[in-house]
Amino acid sequence: MDKTLEEILESIWKVEEQGDSTIEKISQHCPIASITDELSVLEKKGLITREASRIYLSATGRKEAEGVVRRHRLAETLFAAILNLDAKKREEIACEVEHTLLPEVEEAICTLLGHPAFCPDGKPIMPGPCCNSKRTMTSTIVVNLTALAPGESGRITYITPKFHERLHRLTSFGLIPGTVITLHRKSPIYCLRFEGTEIAIDKDVAEDIFVSRIK
Repeated sequence: MDKTLEEILESIWKVEEQGDSTIEKISQHCPIASITDELSVLEKKGLITREASRIYLSATGRKEAEGVVRRHRLAETLFAAILNLDAKKREEIACEVEHTLLPEVEEAICTLLGHPAFCPDGKPIMPGPCCNSKRTMTSTIVVNLTALAPGESGRITYITPKFHERLHRLTSFGLIPGTVITLHRKSPIYCLRFEGTEIAIDKDVAEDIFVSRIK
């Protein structure tokens, strides 16, 4: 599909996540200067529907948009885990990669990352065929914190908190994507060291944290 149309579908997906799919909001989130003509093309293709000033993805349009968003967020996660790029740079490069990533490469990246459910900024990554088939590799880049051995270090790639309060607590400690931590011990409680600080967390909290191993 044309890159411009993919950008607009992606923008519609993102504003739907926020609960506001007005044309004005879509325009604010879309890098395309003017989307009026493209919206008409998408409507003719059956990828969107209109309702007053709001735009909605059709079933086919949602599938197309999901693919673009999934590739974008996988790319962001990869760049965070491997290159430790800052959020602005990750976003910039991911915007290009999302349009050219081949399906087999997309699945290989997802598998290598351990099928992440969230990207570094906490947005969901929709599962693909490789996730549904539980495809694995001998060694993945991103692992659950509980997979580290005492003395091993890792850089936090993303956090999947079961409760919002827990996320707030972790971030208040400084446990955010990009932070390098070292696991001091696992029993009877998980002790982490980072940036001159040491904290203790329960196993169920440790299971919410995913890191890329640092050799």
